[in-house]
Amino acid sequence: MKVLIATGIYPPDIGGPATIINSLVHSLEQRGFRIEVITYADKNVSGDKVHRILKNRPFKFLRYFVKMLILAKKTDIIYVTDVYSVGYFAYLLKRFLGKKYVIRFAGDAAWETATARSWTTDYILDFEKKVYGQKIEKLKERRRLILLQADGVIAVSNFLSTVAEKIGVAKNKIKLIYNSVDWLEEQIDPRAVEDIQKHFTPGSKVIVTACRLMPWKGIDGIIRILKPLQRKFGVVQLLVLGAGPELMKLQRLTAQLALNEQVKFIGKVQQQQVINYLRAANLFILNTNYEGLSHTLLEAMKAEVPIITTNVGGNPEVIEHNQEGLLVEYNNTEQLLAATENIFSNPDLATRLVKNAKTKLAKFNWQENINQTARLLEELK
Repeated sequence: MKVLIATGIYPPDIGGPATIINSLVHSLEQRGFRIEVITYADKNVSGDKVHRILKNRPFKFLRYFVKMLILAKKTDIIYVTDVYSVGYFAYLLKRFLGKKYVIRFAGDAAWETATARSWTTDYILDFEKKVYGQKIEKLKERRRLILLQADGVIAVSNFLSTVAEKIGVAKNKIKLIYNSVDWLEEQIDPRAVEDIQKHFTPGSKVIVTACRLMPWKGIDGIIRILKPLQRKFGVVQLLVLGAGPELMKLQRLTAQLALNEQVKFIGKVQQQQVINYLRAANLFILNTNYEGLSHTLLEAMKAEVPIITTNVGGNPEVIEHNQEGLLVEYNNTEQLLAATENIFSNPDLATRLVKNAKTKLAKFNWQENINQTARLLEELK
């Protein structure tokens, strides 16, 4: 069976999504699937089965579509990792060539785009029910069309299964396949952890967060609890891993609160180093208003660091309150402060949460992910 994987990112791009797609390719090949990949890229890298469309060339979208059309003619099924624009191309190829396609639904691109552009402040589930102006409804309608015409929709959490149903996808087309971090070839490197810790202030408490710096990630809420934490625990440092459009706003807030020495914006970090930063810290916080199913939460569980996150999206499917971590309301600084103080003051609690998280991680199993993915592709052939 020949599968074309159509994606926007692929190694040497960094980050969890690029790495997981690479692992998907190798795992499916081991099961006898013949795989080709088409992706956008910053530069050409040798490789027969990976077709890279350079981002800095004119007409990149047209060139991607034409190449995808050529590859799809020799393909049994298309596996799509992005709803826009790659998903739209798959929809067109289904119309032109009758090719079946599966979409991995890891997030609602329409809501993300509308929120990032400040077109809406509505929560994602409310966003699905409401009717907006033309620019938002156009985004929603294209996404709806692509998802409804897909032969299969892989939802990475029960939460996103619900979102897909609200969009209009038939329940029998939706397949829940959880994310996993078993695919990480990189192991925790004790020397790398020690090197990171050398830059910490001696005796300090260190919080780390890792995400794309978007409005709904709530990094400002973490920054705002540092002053009261310092009054109780001494020096408390925050490491922010990631880049994004909120960076300058967050840097201004940090300066206004006179926290430049305590908050370090690390920027993009190589995937193999993220887990070492997590391991080096005393606490991981993901103060987000929206997650499909966070890879970073799973990585924090694997890094054996205590976790605080929000009771939204797919997070409660990963973290049960007071079992594998502590759950708080999004950007509720009082709850966030109380939860952080609780973990910092109670080593036994921190140890118990980490132990439970390590056990829970077995539920998010790469082998099961591949088993279910392969089964779905074979059923749809």
